[in-house]
Amino acid sequence: MELSDAEIYEKHADELIRFATGLVGPDDAADVLSTAVLSVIGSPSWATVENKRAYLYRAVLNTSKSMGRSEMRRRAREVRVAASTFVAPVELRPDVLEAVAKLSVQQRATVFLTYWNDYSVAQVADLLDIGEGSVKRHLARARANLRKSLHA
Repeated sequence: MELSDAEIYEKHADELIRFATGLVGPDDAADVLSTAVLSVIGSPSWATVENKRAYLYRAVLNTSKSMGRSEMRRRAREVRVAASTFVAPVELRPDVLEAVAKLSVQQRATVFLTYWNDYSVAQVADLLDIGEGSVKRHLARARANLRKSLHA
């Protein structure tokens, strides 16, 4: 039995909102998710998509990347809210959250899925529809940027 669009959304909404929050912060996460979901469900190709969960993850990532906000405003907003409202493990320090907020959207996506969700490189690659080498490259760059930010 195939799930309805509403059932698919209900099944994955919590994990997708956490993912969106990790990418754009809590202020814009709901907007990103709703824009992404409406976009894909309204698409003629939606009915032919086999892995709807992965498709939704990619839609959230792409919507996050295309948000029309300036980089400086986005970073300032994320830094403001990172320490108090970012959904993350308790053991993280505010300076770590601030450093993660400064990463590119693609780097944050791979860091979030790898370290917060404990997904393998292959799982991240599948969800984001990119190669495993790209995931490894984004993670390596993210770690290098985090090292610079945290040891500066």
